[in-house]
Amino acid sequence: MSATPIPTVDEFGEPSSARSMPLPIPLMAVAAVLFLGIYGPTFLWMMQRWNADPSATHGWLVIPIAGAVAYGRRERLRRLPLSSHPAGLTVMGCALFLHLLEKFFDINGPSPLSIPFFLAGAVWYFAGTAWLRELSFPLAYLLFMVPIPGAVNQFVSFPLRLLAHNGSKAIAGLFGVEIAGAGMSMEFWRPGSDHTNPERDLVSLMVADPCSGLHSLMAIKALHAITAYLSRLNLTWKWILFWCALPISLLANVFRMVFIILVSAYADKNFGLHLFHDYSPYLLFLFVFGILFFVGLVMELVTGAYSREDSAHGGLANVG
Repeated sequence: MSATPIPTVDEFGEPSSARSMPLPIPLMAVAAVLFLGIYGPTFLWMMQRWNADPSATHGWLVIPIAGAVAYGRRERLRRLPLSSHPAGLTVMGCALFLHLLEKFFDINGPSPLSIPFFLAGAVWYFAGTAWLRELSFPLAYLLFMVPIPGAVNQFVSFPLRLLAHNGSKAIAGLFGVEIAGAGMSMEFWRPGSDHTNPERDLVSLMVADPCSGLHSLMAIKALHAITAYLSRLNLTWKWILFWCALPISLLANVFRMVFIILVSAYADKNFGLHLFHDYSPYLLFLFVFGILFFVGLVMELVTGAYSREDSAHGGLANVG
């Protein structure tokens, strides 16, 4: 009586006998055609939002960036075993359920959100756990292309507007600008004026949705994720660096509002309310991105990431 061999799994959690499995190209082609047919309307809807919603314009960059990151890992992928993991079909099925849920209830959100999960399930099923692990970042990065649903946008933007309003009002008061107003409105006389010419000296501001900083925050988070991923830091510090974007962006937006107030109060009212106001989000983006880049460099120095990389490559860290 012969003993039944015990099935073994490799280091990636795949059956050892499946490691040399070739890619099922015809089946993959069918899955690709079905994917485009099912999600084509979803992509068209997202592209419309990328054009119309200032907080979603970075969506145009997400797919090219994710593709570039995946392409940059092609040599590592060639060395990985190919296999099929059946759990991938379950993930794909759950993603399709989210898609159908959106269509059934006529809501926006679940279908775009299901796209990265469908692709992750496809990679897992057709190529295996090792490939899924290697492509985890570009697949997860696709979540940034999903526009924030309108209800969530309003829910999040209100406290951010409140922060920008109260924070800028308090800081501007330290510079001699006495601000009045109810709700999200602000009104003040330019310091030194005699209050006789409202058209010239009375400044009125409304902290609307664009002033919440949410638009810049989403773009900064999307692009900063790449810099954090490409840094020399270990995974824990990468996550810390990534989340640093949130408080720094929100604080920078408060100071953007402060500068709009101070420029309108002490320099030129029309310049502050129009030209400076309209172009300050771009300055905010560059400023915050520069700070985050500097913070990343400091983290690499403090954690010794430079030294570890130099040691691994026989660099200057080994000298002396």
